[in-house]
Amino acid sequence: MVTLLLIGFLGGIVTGISPCIIPVVPVIVASGASEIDRRRPFMIIAGLVVSFTIFTLVGGQLLSLLHLPQDLLRTIAIIMLVVLAFGLLLPPVGELLERPFAKLGGRRQVTSLGGFVLGASLGLIFVPCAGPVLAAISVVAATHRVGLGAWALTIAYAVGAALPLLVLTVLAQRAVEGFARLRSSLPTIRKFTGGVLLLTAFVVIGNVAAPLQRSTPGFTGRLQDSIGASGGGAAALRSLTGERALRFSGEVASAPLANQGPAPSFTGITSWLNTPGDRPLTLAGLRGHVVLVDFWTYSCINCQRTLPHLEAWDRLYRSKGLVIVGVHAPEFPFEHVRANVASAVKSDGVNYPVALDNNFATWNAYANQYWPAEYLIDQDGNVRHT
Repeated sequence: MVTLLLIGFLGGIVTGISPCIIPVVPVIVASGASEIDRRRPFMIIAGLVVSFTIFTLVGGQLLSLLHLPQDLLRTIAIIMLVVLAFGLLLPPVGELLERPFAKLGGRRQVTSLGGFVLGASLGLIFVPCAGPVLAAISVVAATHRVGLGAWALTIAYAVGAALPLLVLTVLAQRAVEGFARLRSSLPTIRKFTGGVLLLTAFVVIGNVAAPLQRSTPGFTGRLQDSIGASGGGAAALRSLTGERALRFSGEVASAPLANQGPAPSFTGITSWLNTPGDRPLTLAGLRGHVVLVDFWTYSCINCQRTLPHLEAWDRLYRSKGLVIVGVHAPEFPFEHVRANVASAVKSDGVNYPVALDNNFATWNAYANQYWPAEYLIDQDGNVRHT
């Protein structure tokens, strides 16, 4: 348990300083500085940690039990951001929103609880960069094996990811406190914050920040991988998810393109895209072709960075016998929705077949642990490189 807490916290901190946090930084910093209430930054971060933890682990399961769309929570969060934005931009609307909180105490109680609600909304749209720690959390959530270890790991990860944001928010608030001119301009700052909230909602809806995130160097990738790949860390994550050690590894191959054994079949796939009639593919049916299996998920920035290479290979080598199959293993509940994946596939220009591995069955068959991950399979169905 101590190991899980440690790798979760360290993995979270790495996430908190990565390009993944770009969409939420402006709104958290501006919102924390918009009120002279020293509890507010902590309440914003607490709301983010609580909502991210609960809904990442059990949100999808709850929605399934209630027969509700898997992207409902994300939609609600965006609506909440828009409502809170108008509450800051239009004082009468803000007063109306504050009435339920005002019954619980004074002005400080209102701003603190309002900060928690804002943080909870952000926790539902917060999409961290995928690494081994978040992959383990996603696997246990998708396979409904959520126990004490999963809760401990997710809470530690969320706290670690939120810590850099908390530091930025507190510093921004202290800066406002320290300058009389800024303190006297709080109404203007609140309206500016409302504009930032509204802009953030549109950024999330249109995925506008993705190009900036993709173009920002992935300087934290190696740190993320090293945290989850260390001996004790990897063993702790495998014990949590029930996965085997990596089934295939290019690092242990005795020579380039060494035969690493038969590739597992596609199993447990819930749907297919970009195949004739959306019919399923099989590795047996692809014998005679070189196959590249790409594990990905559409909100993952590192996965988005690989797409131009995969798309170029597909254009260049499809006629020569290469078949690329993207196995989409969802990181968050809204990525389980076929229409969302189909929309991302179309907008990203993905023309090769995509298999929706919503239950991580093929992921587990390959003992995979990462997004993105590539498995090169020869004409006889053997893995030759990872």
